[in-house]
Amino acid sequence: MYICICKAVSESRVRGCVADGAATLRDLRDRTALGTGCGKCVPQAYALLRETLEQRHSPAAHHELAARNR
Repeated sequence: MYICICKAVSESRVRGCVADGAATLRDLRDRTALGTGCGKCVPQAYALLRETLEQRHSPAAHHELAARNR
């Protein structure tokens, strides 16, 4: 699903940026130009960013990562 139609930024692209270290909307903007068009995507992008960061830092995510690395 596209988060930013103006710049064709998908949900998976946002999640990939977070996996590569993006932690703020500014990071996402710098990497994808998300939010630099009409700006209507910013609230949804922020929610996705928070959700993805929370998933990365949850104990279950750490457990899953450790299991994959065994």
